[in-house]
Amino acid sequence: MEQATHGPAKPSPSNLAAIAICTAIFFLDGLIHTVIGPMAPGIARDMALGKAALGPIFSANLIGQTLGLLGFPLLARRFGHRATVIFAVFGFCLAQIATALAWNGGSLFAFRLIDGIFLGGCMPSCLVITTKLAPPGRLGLAMMALFTGYGSGATVSGILASVFLGNGGWRISIALVGAMSLLNALAAIVWLRGVDEFPSARQRAKPVIRALDVLAPRLLGGTLMLWLMFMAMLTVQYCLSSWLPTLLVELGRDPSFAALSVTIFSLGGIIAALGVGILIDRFGGTPVLGGFLLIATVLLFITGQVLATASAGVLMALLISGGFFFLGAYGGINYLLATYYEDDLRAIGIGLTKSIGRVGTILAPVLIGYGLLWGVRQTTIMSLFAVPSALATAAVFVVGYLVRHRARSKQVHRNE
Repeated sequence: MEQATHGPAKPSPSNLAAIAICTAIFFLDGLIHTVIGPMAPGIARDMALGKAALGPIFSANLIGQTLGLLGFPLLARRFGHRATVIFAVFGFCLAQIATALAWNGGSLFAFRLIDGIFLGGCMPSCLVITTKLAPPGRLGLAMMALFTGYGSGATVSGILASVFLGNGGWRISIALVGAMSLLNALAAIVWLRGVDEFPSARQRAKPVIRALDVLAPRLLGGTLMLWLMFMAMLTVQYCLSSWLPTLLVELGRDPSFAALSVTIFSLGGIIAALGVGILIDRFGGTPVLGGFLLIATVLLFITGQVLATASAGVLMALLISGGFFFLGAYGGINYLLATYYEDDLRAIGIGLTKSIGRVGTILAPVLIGYGLLWGVRQTTIMSLFAVPSALATAAVFVVGYLVRHRARSKQVHRNE
């Protein structure tokens, strides 16, 4: 991997505070996206929405994130990562409050779209800040700390849904998330002061040309594999969080268990997160993440096969195990992404990869909705999540091979 520029060997309190703020933003990312899944049955009932209408609402946030991931890295080049993060967090705070006031499917779609633009916009800057400030040899752990924030947010979403499961409770939940976002924005103003305000003149120059540099021949193969990896993994993660509760309810499962299913799946990822970071720092990203994804592929297929027949206890064990291996790997792929590109390409490389990765997440929820409408079995839909997981597994090993080949080529040139 390209070596990232890290912080001092012993991080200062201000550096740790900045990483904590970025982790809190990832917490909100997990909470904001995932809370819509457990709340979907209540939203559909209140707004008289059919299954097919829920798909675009699930996808709206992802469409917005795609736009934000493309545009905001260019803003960060001009105004700096601190200003970009603060602006973005205030933006999705206001969008969350507006979402709680939505009156029909169209307004809900629009507010979630705007929400996604700001939410996606701050992700690359958070990853760049964390990569820059993480102490040497602890980048894997720092990246997994971010994911622990995301997983914790996804876990809390299920708890919120179960607490406010009554009629209209989804509005209260989303308003609470908006209030939490406001607190995070205020904290970012205070605790991101140690982050460099403005990029260098070199970074500001020719942003379009710099964006195309990620497709240079020396980076092209890895870039394409990173795009495939993120597209496959984001499709599984986002579609499961959106549709799993609905699939379980349609199979006759208890609504409370269905609402907590996303929490159970996310809990496995939280348990894995920091341990995966330590393993990555010790053994490298490719063997750890490839192994985790291979096991996750098998578990996702098995879960789909027994989704309708397994006892609640068995299903809970499968979900938490699947979350452990799949979400553990999902957090770790940010390590591969952040270390693949050199410093001046990192924000744009992250933004492009995460935006391209959301193509599948935009289309898949809509296709799942129509699949259910056309009579595709819920168990079949769940089992099919093993396919993108298998593709992600292959992509991890290809990226690992390309990185090793690039490192050997550089060593040969240095020895000549």
